[in-house]
Amino acid sequence: MKTGKIKYIDGDGEWNGLQKFKVTFADGERFTFFSKGNFKGNIGDEIKFEVSNAERGTAKLIRENSFSTPNQGGGATSKDELIMRQTCIKASAEFNAKRENSSSDTVIEDAEKWFNWLTS
Repeated sequence: MKTGKIKYIDGDGEWNGLQKFKVTFADGERFTFFSKGNFKGNIGDEIKFEVSNAERGTAKLIRENSFSTPNQGGGATSKDELIMRQTCIKASAEFNAKRENSSSDTVIEDAEKWFNWLTS
């Protein structure tokens, strides 16, 4: 995995129904990324990516989970863990819908508490 700050993003046509983008980083490296739509980064963003083919200069973007996890070591999220997360957020939304002064922040805080309790 590599990290780089985006300096330039240039559209480079299409391939197999995907958009191609040449992305140049502040350190001078340049890679081609493929995307179903627009490139998921902006000039000045620091992104994480993985070189998929060094000879061809292709790479793929690594996206981070927005829901914080107790095991920050990385790796794949299991299907069971995703089901537990979904269950916690649904239960928290239903619980907070019946409370006054609840917000999206309280929904997420409660869901994280319950998820952490389940996985500890």
